[in-house]
Amino acid sequence: MIEISTQIRDACPICKGSFGLYYLPYGDEAVEKSKEYKVFQIMRSLFYGIRKPRSVKQLNRFFGKCAVIAENNDDPSFNSKEKVAEQIKIALEFTNTSLIIVKPDKSVHIPYRSIAFKNLGHMSACRFFERADDVFDLFCRKLKIDPSVLEREARGRE
Repeated sequence: MIEISTQIRDACPICKGSFGLYYLPYGDEAVEKSKEYKVFQIMRSLFYGIRKPRSVKQLNRFFGKCAVIAENNDDPSFNSKEKVAEQIKIALEFTNTSLIIVKPDKSVHIPYRSIAFKNLGHMSACRFFERADDVFDLFCRKLKIDPSVLEREARGRE
């Protein structure tokens, strides 16, 4: 018996044809392990879900807090959840130093890093969200919002 990571699919990733549900090896290691079996061989399987260390709740809570801050703010630099998220990246100096852009007018632009699942690992994300909570506390003081109210409102948006 071997453990093979699989993913449930409803369409072929190559031809996009749909022919019902099927399971596909997930990752190079799983493909190699799968070669121990024959094509169309009957197999007995036990499936259980694996969640990535980063959760959708974690990301949703962050953007929920950003939305609450934006809704309680008249400043044009903070009037959308995307702008609040960007301001947090600025405050934390969450920059992508591997990509520095020098414009024709000789000004330098250093873009901010993405917090998307595919761009940020679990531990880096946890550190970012912990540091972001300090910035949220500053926003709460400025807007005279209790941090527990911000947390409750953000949880309600998940």
